[in-house]
Amino acid sequence: MTVQEWLNNEELPVTIWEKKYRNGDETFDQWLDRVSNGNKEVRQLIQDKKFIFAGRILSNRGVKGRKLTLSNCYVVTPPADNLESIFEAGAKMARTFSYGGGCGLDVSNLRPKGAVVNNAAKSTSGTTSFMDFYSYITGLIGQEGRRGATMLSISCEHPDLEEFINLKSNLDVCTKANISVRVTDAFMKAVETNSDFTLHFTMEDGSEITKVINARDMFMLLAQRNWEMAEPGILYWDRISNYNLLQNTDFQYAGVNPCAEEPLIAGGSCLLGSLNLSQFVDAPFTEEAAINISALTVAVHIAVRALNDVLMEGLNMHPLQEQRDSVRDWRQIGLGTLGLGDMLIMLGLKYGSQESLEVIEQVYRTIASEAVKTSLALAKEKGAFPKCTTAIKQAIITSDFIRNLNLPLDIIDEIQRNGLYNSQLLTCAPTGTIGTMLQVSTGVEPNFAFSYNRRTVSLNNEETVYKVETKIVTDYKKATGATELPDYFVASADINYKDRIAVQAQLQRFIDASISSTVNLPNKTTVEEVADLYMLAWKSGLKGITIWRDGCQRQAILSTDKKSDKKEEKPVEDNPYLFKPTPIRKVSDDCIGLKRTLQTGCGTLHLTSFWDPQTGQLLETYFSKGSQGGCANFMVGLSRMVSLAARGNISIYDIVDQLKSSGTCPSYAVRKATKGDTSIGSSCPVAIGNALLDMYKQLQAQLSVHHALHGHWVYNDNKEKTNVTPVTQSNSPKCPKCGEPIQMVEGCMTCPSCGYSKCS
Repeated sequence: MTVQEWLNNEELPVTIWEKKYRNGDETFDQWLDRVSNGNKEVRQLIQDKKFIFAGRILSNRGVKGRKLTLSNCYVVTPPADNLESIFEAGAKMARTFSYGGGCGLDVSNLRPKGAVVNNAAKSTSGTTSFMDFYSYITGLIGQEGRRGATMLSISCEHPDLEEFINLKSNLDVCTKANISVRVTDAFMKAVETNSDFTLHFTMEDGSEITKVINARDMFMLLAQRNWEMAEPGILYWDRISNYNLLQNTDFQYAGVNPCAEEPLIAGGSCLLGSLNLSQFVDAPFTEEAAINISALTVAVHIAVRALNDVLMEGLNMHPLQEQRDSVRDWRQIGLGTLGLGDMLIMLGLKYGSQESLEVIEQVYRTIASEAVKTSLALAKEKGAFPKCTTAIKQAIITSDFIRNLNLPLDIIDEIQRNGLYNSQLLTCAPTGTIGTMLQVSTGVEPNFAFSYNRRTVSLNNEETVYKVETKIVTDYKKATGATELPDYFVASADINYKDRIAVQAQLQRFIDASISSTVNLPNKTTVEEVADLYMLAWKSGLKGITIWRDGCQRQAILSTDKKSDKKEEKPVEDNPYLFKPTPIRKVSDDCIGLKRTLQTGCGTLHLTSFWDPQTGQLLETYFSKGSQGGCANFMVGLSRMVSLAARGNISIYDIVDQLKSSGTCPSYAVRKATKGDTSIGSSCPVAIGNALLDMYKQLQAQLSVHHALHGHWVYNDNKEKTNVTPVTQSNSPKCPKCGEPIQMVEGCMTCPSCGYSKCS
């Protein structure tokens, strides 16, 4: 079998395999042998698309001569309240990123803003002042064409809570990291009763810093910021701490991984793999459709053993000693799923319906029970995880998670005698890239949409957009002969958030770790509805929840534009191996001009920019130095490159991101230190980036007001401004690789057109 045959001769999935998971020029058979390490059962499961390892394993297993990890994610030991530990945590993050892993880091141990310190500063700038430092490290270290991923978290009891919640109100701050608040049951109960809640921090000398807040006011601020910015996320920390295999012990989680599906101990890591549920449906799309429980059971046994083989194989491949120690002692794995949305459709069930919840219980109870049994069998064969003491064995069998599985008494007795091979077994991780490769719904999400637009550029440089249907639609029409889709084909935008929470709550009962899932909300959703969603999620027993409101300031909603009715066919010229130039827009005289005068290390710098009057997007820039001289030719060249990028459909945020990475100019630094009159930045390109972003935000705000009141500006044949109906569809940002709109799925920005994912 070739990879083309394996992936149905679909260009995008094949390209993902070739660009992300193939090692050198290996064949598909060689790849199967490498990622399965010669295990025939595992090899067959992957070939049958019933199971797939996560990206790090697919890319790195069996690759020699490079410093690589097989784990997707880690939690770094939280920094202690001193500078040495703060910067040591940054160094650990950098080392982990260099091996290809993502990091979670909790900052709750750092003293709050204004607290006394015994150095030249006299008082600390607080926890949030170090967030940009950790974010900067995340963006600095490259991972084969992408950047690292980070989750920064803080306790709801910390006095800097409000500042943390407001952190990302500034779009320029902490841009490379996700942030979440660890909320406790006590906080949520205070929200319910509209009570005061005391924030507190204990200093080294035993003194305590306290701050009294109204819990409901703070909760509503959290909802407001999520409504606006989609961050910070919420972690229900007591549920995380008290629903797992080690519930009744002194075991403590230190934080969560970047997508929050893995709470982990300090230094903890997790190996991930997913069962493709869509491959376990017999007679799909018929009245006889049913889950093949026996095949699923066999696959769980093989998958748990396979992940543990990888765990032991990669024990010495982790970047840090604390990670090697944690994996050795606790043996955390994360078996998850993808294709849940497609499985329900194959069974004729609507996502979130009562019938779907019953099937989800059957499927995930089977997975959980069989995973525990397999870990027990491994413990009997090879011994339990090293930290599995007699007390922990007793704690495992009395945990709510194990009790909820209703295991036979003989299995409970065997666990009490032998323990388990793993301290953590199950998760629901994002599977954006591998789901796209296998052409199934990702993770435990419903399908985002059943069709989307794909842009191609033919050899004559003419842009063509094709409407593409997802494979589940194609399979349904082929199997049934139908031309219309039944009502159980529901996309995420069509599902009430209460149904989404009901599904996640049902799943969480059978997951000892956590779940990565994003509830996509319509633009009309109110702040109060966001707050209601968070309250319902807590009451439903979720461990965390992520929302993404259409039209929020961090917009990343997939385009389902109906404009293109072209046939679903690919021109022969659309060859992925041919260079396809991006069309460069022509700029008319009808632009909006803005100007800034900047103060740099060499004197003044004049920045003039021109913007599209309809969309507010950057078109051209002109930079010139003032009378004090400076790098005039450099400024001309840079302005032309910025203009070219802008007219080539590169996002303003990507342009600014590159400008801001230019570093520090000595002249700039000297003037900043001596005169203090320089513009915000550390060099001319950085100052330009800041100014362009400022102008962009100013213009977007002005256009938003005008569009809401008067409609969208257009120009008629006489170059006069006229109006059409007000804009209602979001102006979605574009994929940095192919230019198509991107979406938020399971907390990660993902492009369905080219497979780009920020998180994989």
